[in-house]
Amino acid sequence: MTYNTGETDEDLRREYNPDGSPLRQAQLRLLEMAVWLQQQARDAGIPLRLDGGNVLGALRHGGFIPWDDDIDFVCDYKDFKRLCQYLRAHPHPSYVLQDNSSDPGYYKEWAQLRDLHSREVTHYPAGSGDWWAAKALKYDGLHIDIFPYEGYMMPWLQRLAAKLSVNISMRFAGRHPHLAQWSYNLLHYTLIPVFRFTGRCFGRRDNCMHSYGAWFYEQNPREAMVPHRPIVFEGHTFEGPADPDRLCRIAYGDYMKLPPKDKRDRHEMTVEFL
Repeated sequence: MTYNTGETDEDLRREYNPDGSPLRQAQLRLLEMAVWLQQQARDAGIPLRLDGGNVLGALRHGGFIPWDDDIDFVCDYKDFKRLCQYLRAHPHPSYVLQDNSSDPGYYKEWAQLRDLHSREVTHYPAGSGDWWAAKALKYDGLHIDIFPYEGYMMPWLQRLAAKLSVNISMRFAGRHPHLAQWSYNLLHYTLIPVFRFTGRCFGRRDNCMHSYGAWFYEQNPREAMVPHRPIVFEGHTFEGPADPDRLCRIAYGDYMKLPPKDKRDRHEMTVEFL
């Protein structure tokens, strides 16, 4: 296939993630983690699907976006706690479920599956909020994000919750750990339940978003998300959204077009394999 930029899939592979390159090694390690995570969710009877750029990558490239080193999954909010409990009860020797209970320096409102045999080395400026947030973490290997989503969402409350969550991680993490934990507890156990109750009173069931505190704001109709449909990613069959084309158009517009080279979002990190 030749894209709007004149590049082909072979061109992209040569430039960004050729076989044996550090990025391709990281992608393959993440793929192993994703296959294991998907099977664990199936064993637990919990619908869990690929999300975001991985759905785009599956449709446009058959797998990873060539310059990407990220995998995201989502599950319904009502299943999220049960999935985390199952993963803790059935651990993998090389992975750990990271949330505030397993890592006191982690203050996000979603969980991550971390690889214990790698390390993400960030290149943020020393002393910046991102640098402190990374420094505060107990686990820093390659990771898969596991997001809850739900209906009845109030977009302005989601943005407020996300702003508060970002500030906890970027302003307090590492520098003021006691204040960070107090702020996280206030947001997680008091404010977000109030936001969720407000949404149940005034929101629409069909208005699905990542749950309160996540840093993503797309509003998706429920019928585009469930029931899950199979989607092929890097030669493996995962659960995907009911209408992946619709979700990608909501998030990315004309997603089959490649962005200009200077707009291709690459994470500011390198990976060390231990």
